[in-house]
Amino acid sequence: MSTPASSSGMSSLKAQDVLPALRQMMKNLEPNIRASGSMDAAEDLMLHLEERDPSFHRYEFVKLIRSNIEESLGPLMDEEIEKYARSGQAYDTGQDTVVQTMVAHLVNSPAYSNLTQQLMVETKSAVDNLTREFQEEQEAQQALESRVEGPGFRRAPSFGYLSQSSDNDSCGSSLNNSDFMFPNQKEFEQIGEKMDQRQPVETRIEAIEQLGRIPPTEVLSSDNWSQLKKGLMDALGDANEQLADKSLKLHARMFSSSQHSMNREVYTSLVEHLNMQFTYKGQKGDLKTGLDVTSPSACRLLRRFRLMNEFMCVVPSYWIRCPDKFLEEVIDSTLYLLHTHPTKALGGAEPLTPVHYLAMLDKKAGWFKKWMHGNYSRTVVLRMLKEKYRALIDNAVKKSLEFCESRKQPHSLLDEVTSALQRESISTDSQLPNVGEGKRTTYAGPELEYIYFIHSLCMLGRMLLYSKGRAFFPIKVKDKEVKVTDLLVSFVQLLSLPNQSTRPYTGLDAASLVADVLKMIAGCEAALVECLCKDAVVSVLLEPVKARLMPTKGKKAAGEATLLHIADILSCLASSQTGRRMLLYGEAGNKAGKPNRNISSTAAHTIVEFATRALSSTLPSEESSPSYEVVGAYVFVCRQLYSTCEGLSVMHSYKLHACIAEAWRMASHEADIATTPLPAVEGDQTDSRRVLLWEESLIDNLLNFAATPKGLLLLQQTGHINECVDYMYARYAKKLQVSKHEKFGYGVMVTQVAATAPGMVALQSTGFIKALVNELWTQLECGRDDVRVIRPTPIPVDPIDRTAHKSFTAVLNLLSSFPAVYEALAEQKLQNAESYTFRDMPNDMGGLIERLILVDTPAKMHALFNYEQSHTFGLRVLSVMCSCLDTFLLLETQYKVQESLLGCQAENVKEESNELIIDALSVERNHVLVRTYLIGGPSERKLPPRVLLEDGRDPYPFPLFSSFPIPKSYPTTMAGRSAMKQDSELSRYLSQTKTAEKNQAWLDGCRKAFCKVLTSKPDLAKANVLVDMLEKVVQGQIKVQEETIFPKVDYKVMARDRRDVHGSDKGLKSQSLSAVQQLGVQLTIRYGTHLNLVKNSKDTKEQLSHLLKQVRFFLRQQQRNIDCQLRLLQGEYVGHDWFTSTLFLMMMGKSERCWNFLLKFSTLLSSGYLWMPRLHASAHLPVPLTVSGIHPVYYCSAHYVELILQAEVPAVASAFRMSGYTPSQICQHWLRQCFWNYLDWLEICHYLCTCIVLGVDYQVYTCVAILRHLTHDILQHTQNQDLQVFLKEQPIPGFRVGEHLEFMQQLEERYRQTVQPDMRNLAKP
Repeated sequence: MSTPASSSGMSSLKAQDVLPALRQMMKNLEPNIRASGSMDAAEDLMLHLEERDPSFHRYEFVKLIRSNIEESLGPLMDEEIEKYARSGQAYDTGQDTVVQTMVAHLVNSPAYSNLTQQLMVETKSAVDNLTREFQEEQEAQQALESRVEGPGFRRAPSFGYLSQSSDNDSCGSSLNNSDFMFPNQKEFEQIGEKMDQRQPVETRIEAIEQLGRIPPTEVLSSDNWSQLKKGLMDALGDANEQLADKSLKLHARMFSSSQHSMNREVYTSLVEHLNMQFTYKGQKGDLKTGLDVTSPSACRLLRRFRLMNEFMCVVPSYWIRCPDKFLEEVIDSTLYLLHTHPTKALGGAEPLTPVHYLAMLDKKAGWFKKWMHGNYSRTVVLRMLKEKYRALIDNAVKKSLEFCESRKQPHSLLDEVTSALQRESISTDSQLPNVGEGKRTTYAGPELEYIYFIHSLCMLGRMLLYSKGRAFFPIKVKDKEVKVTDLLVSFVQLLSLPNQSTRPYTGLDAASLVADVLKMIAGCEAALVECLCKDAVVSVLLEPVKARLMPTKGKKAAGEATLLHIADILSCLASSQTGRRMLLYGEAGNKAGKPNRNISSTAAHTIVEFATRALSSTLPSEESSPSYEVVGAYVFVCRQLYSTCEGLSVMHSYKLHACIAEAWRMASHEADIATTPLPAVEGDQTDSRRVLLWEESLIDNLLNFAATPKGLLLLQQTGHINECVDYMYARYAKKLQVSKHEKFGYGVMVTQVAATAPGMVALQSTGFIKALVNELWTQLECGRDDVRVIRPTPIPVDPIDRTAHKSFTAVLNLLSSFPAVYEALAEQKLQNAESYTFRDMPNDMGGLIERLILVDTPAKMHALFNYEQSHTFGLRVLSVMCSCLDTFLLLETQYKVQESLLGCQAENVKEESNELIIDALSVERNHVLVRTYLIGGPSERKLPPRVLLEDGRDPYPFPLFSSFPIPKSYPTTMAGRSAMKQDSELSRYLSQTKTAEKNQAWLDGCRKAFCKVLTSKPDLAKANVLVDMLEKVVQGQIKVQEETIFPKVDYKVMARDRRDVHGSDKGLKSQSLSAVQQLGVQLTIRYGTHLNLVKNSKDTKEQLSHLLKQVRFFLRQQQRNIDCQLRLLQGEYVGHDWFTSTLFLMMMGKSERCWNFLLKFSTLLSSGYLWMPRLHASAHLPVPLTVSGIHPVYYCSAHYVELILQAEVPAVASAFRMSGYTPSQICQHWLRQCFWNYLDWLEICHYLCTCIVLGVDYQVYTCVAILRHLTHDILQHTQNQDLQVFLKEQPIPGFRVGEHLEFMQQLEERYRQTVQPDMRNLAKP
C-alpha cells in the first residue's frame, strides 16, 4: 500500500471524463426531477437514487466512480485481506465484524482521503460547466423570444433543463427549456397561418417553435387544432430537413401529455402521415435494391416509425384507463397503416411496406406482444384483424411460408443474413445518419425479407396462443388452405435444415426464433393441445433425431445446435401432463386418455432410444458422437418422462437406468483423471470442468428414478442408491429445486426413498437422518442461534409449534414405512443413562425415541428445557408411528412403550385422592394407549380426543387409566352373529355348484353373482358365505394356467423329503413364535373377540399360533439365504402375518380349514400381493429383486396407484405432491395390514374377496377408489399441512366396497391391459 500508487490511479479522473458522464445521468433523471414538484423532493430523490432507480449502476458517472474506487482502493483491500489471513485470527467474532474492521482501515487511509477530495473537485468543476452552459442557452433563448413574441402572450413559470450539449441547436432545447406561452384564439389562427405550406420555410419553423412553447393541452383545446394538425403533417413531409425535424420533435413532445385525447390526436396524425407516405408519395424502397439507412429520406422515415413504435409499446400500460374509443382508434389507425401495401410497378421489384420499416426497429414484434397480453386490448385487436384487416395476417402467413419454402433451396443466404444481423442494428441516436463504427448502414433485399419473416413469425406465434387467434385458420394461400398444423410443420422444418449454423442460440437465427415460439406455445395448455399435440408436428420435429439413429447415405445429419433446439422444445412439452402424454402415447392415445403400451413408434421411444444409444456410444459411426451437452439434454427429457409413473411404464424396457449408471461410472473415473493436474496440457481445466458437470448431470438424472416406486427399485438395482442419496442430501440441504421445470424441492423424493429398507440405509449412511434429528432437536430445545432476539418468544399454543411443524412432517415421512423403521430401529438399544447434560443431543431415531417419547425418568425430564412441548411432540410422533401395526409391535416388544406410558400415567396422580391428573400430557398418553390397545374400523372403536371439551363442568368425560385392560367405555358394542340363515343369489349359486364344474365359465358366473350381491345387498355377503366362495374360487383358479404362477408344494412331502422334524406337529409345538408374532396373536384374538368371531381362550391362541408356525415353516422352505446388509432380509419375515390372521377370523378360528386354504392359495398370483410374507426373500423371485428388499406391493401395486391417480383424480395427486407425501406410502401402509384399523370388518372381507375373485389388480383399483372417496378430506388437510397425520391416524369412514365397485370396474376396463401383465410378470418389474 503506497500513496503514490494511489495517486497515480486518480490521474484518470478528469473534468473531461466527468462532464459527459454527469450530463448523461442528469438527462436521464430529468423527468423524475421535474415530477418531484419541490426542491426538497428532488433532493430526497437524489439521496435515495440507488434504491429507487433500477438503472443506477448503468450510468456512466457511477461506472466512472466505481472504476476509480477499484483502481485506487483495490490494492489496499487486497493487502488488508492478506494481512488478516497471515495473522491467523479465527472468525469467531463474526463476518460482519471482520468486514467493518477492514472498511474502517480503508476509510482512514490517505488513499481514501485523496480519492474523495479529487472526486469532489472534479465533480464540482463539471457541475459549474453544466450550469454555465444552461445559463448561456437560456440567455440565447430569451433573445430569440424577444423577436417573435407578440402582444397578449403571458409567461408560465420556467423549468430548468440540462441539454445534451451546449452547441446542440435542436428543436428539443427550444421546445422543452424555454418559458410556456398561453395564446388566445386569434394568436392560434396566426400560428396556423404561418404553418401553411405556402409560407416560407423560416416562417413555418418560427411558427412551430412558437407552438412548442404552448402547453399541449392548450393546443388541442383550441378551435384551430385541425389547421394546426394539417400544418404539422405538412411539415413532417416537407423536403426541408430542419422543418421536418422540428415537427417530429414537437410530435414527440406532445406525446408526453397526460391527456389521452392529446395522445390519440398526435398518434393518429403521425400514423396518417406515414400512411400518406406509402399511399401517395410512391415507393419507399424495394427488395431488389435494399435500403440505405444513411439516405435522408430513409432516415426521416425510420425516425417517424421509431416514434410510432415507442408509443405503441408504451400505450398498453395505461390505455385501460382511457375510453374504449381511444383504444379502438389507436388500434384501428395502426392496423390500417400496417396492412397498407404499395402498388408494385409493372415489371418492378417488390416494394417495401410499412411492416418492413417497423420490423427493422422491432424485429420480434414486441408491440404486438404487449397489445395481445391483456384481454381488454386483445379482443379489439383480433376483432379488427378479422373484420377489416385480415390481409395483414394472410400476408404474414404467406410471407412466412414463402420464406420456409425458399430455405429448402441449396444456395440460401440465411447464414450470411443471420451473421450480418448479429451486428448492432440501426442507430437509436436522434441523428440516424451519424452512424458510428459497427452500426448498420444498409440492408440488402434478403435481409429485409428475413426481418419481415422474424416479425411475422413472432406475430403468428403470439396469435396461436389464443383461441380467437387460432380461429383465423385455415387461411387460403395460393389456392391452398393452410391449417395451423401446416404452418407449424413449415416452421419446424427450419430447425433441421442442412445449412443450419453450428452455433447454438445465436438469437436471430431462424432455428432459435422458431424454437422460442414453439416453447412459448408449449407453455400454454390450450395452445399446446391444438397446436403441438399433433403427430405431424412431433414427427417432423424428431426427424433429425431419427436420422441420427438411422442415417441415410449421402445425407448430412443435423448439427449440435439443431439437436439442442429440439431437446429444449421436447423438454417444454414434457413439463406438462398433456405434452407428456403426447410424447408417450401419440395424438390418438392422448385424446383417448388411456395408455396403450403397444405403441412403439411414439416420440418417447425415439427419444429414449437416442439417449440410451448415445450414452452407450452405439450410434452409427457415420457422424461424430454427440457432445455431452446434447446427450444430457435428451437424457433430461427422458428424465421428465420416467420421473412419472406412466412415463416409466412406457420406457422401462430400454433399461435407461443401467445406461445412465454405466455412463456415470465412466464419467466418475474420467473426472478422477481429469482433475489431476497435467502440466503442458492446453485446455485441461476446461475439459475437467466439462467432465465434472457431465458427472453431476448423470448422477442427478439417475437420482430422479427415485421419484416413483418402480423407479426406486431400478435405482436400487444399479447399486448406486447411496451415491444418489448423498447427492440429493447435498442439494436438499441447500434447498435447491429438483430441476428447472420442477416447482417443488426434494421433499417428495426423500419420502419415496424412505419408504424402503435400502432407502433408509442410504439416508442413514449419508448423514441425512442425523442432520434431520439435530435440526429437530435444535428447534424444540435450543432455538436458532442466527436469529436476533428482540422480544421473548411466545409460548406455543398448538401441540406442535409452527417452527417445528416442518421437522415433524419430515420425521413422519421418514418413519412412515415399516421396512424403513425396522432398518432404523431393529436391535437398537436405548441408552437410558442416569443423567443427561444439556449438550447431549440425539443423533438417530433411537435417540429421538429415548429423549422425546419414552420420557419416563426424572433424568430425562430434567434434561429437557421445554419438557411439556417436547414430550407432546414425541407422543404425537409415536401416535402416528403406531398407526402401522407392525411398527407398534416392534416398538412394544423392543422398548415396552405401553408399559412406559402406563407408568407415567400412574405417577401423574393427585396426592390426596390418587386420581389421575388431567393435563396435556396425560390426555396425549391416554389417546396413544387406547389407540394401541384397540383394533377396529371407524364404527368398531372409539378413540378419545386429544383436547379438552368446552364443557366447563366435565372438560374430559373419557376415563383415564394406568393399567390394562382399558375401560369398557372405549370399545363399541358389536351385534352378535345372526342365527337366521339369509339366502342370496351368491349363496344359491354356490350351493348349486358341483366339484367338476369349477372351470372358467363357472368362475365368470361366480364373479357376476358376487358383484350383484356386493352392489345390491352387501350385508348378505357375510363371512361364512364369503369363505365358502373363496374356497371354491381358489379351487377353480388353480386349474387356470394364467392364475397359477407359483409351483404347488405338498407340505407333508416337503417336510419328509427334507427330513425336517420341525415341520411335524410335534416339532412345530416345540418352536416358539417371535415376540412380534406373539403380540400380534394377542391383538388378533382381542379383535376377533370384540367382533364375536372367536373366543378369547387359550385354545384359540394355540390354534392361531400353530397356524402361524405352519405358515412360517412352509414359506421358509421357499426362501433364499441372502447375504446382505439389510436387517429386513436376515431371517424370517419380521412383521406379523395379517393376511393369515384375517383368514383365521373369517373362518371363525378354524385353523385346519385356514391352513388347507392357504396351501392352495399359495400357488396363485394374488397370494404374492395379498399375503405379504409369501414373497419375503422368496426363491420364486430373481436374486436382484430378492436382495433389494422391496416388495412387489410397493414397486408394482403402489406404482400403478400413483399412475391411475394422476390420470383419474389429478387434484388428489397434486395434493400429495404439494404435501411432500406420496400415495404409494399410504397404500403400502394400508395393504400391509389388510386395512385393519381403517375399514370395518365386513369391508375388509369384501376387499379380500374382491381381489381374489375379480383379479388381483383390484387391489390397485380399491386404493384409487378410497383416495377418490377421500378427495375432499385430502384437499382440506393438504391446506392444513397435516395430510400425513390424517391419512395414517384416521379411519376411512363411509367407504363401502360395493358402492365403489362400478368405478373400479371402469378402471379395470381402462387399465387392466396395463396393470395385470406387470403384476403377473414378477420376474421382470
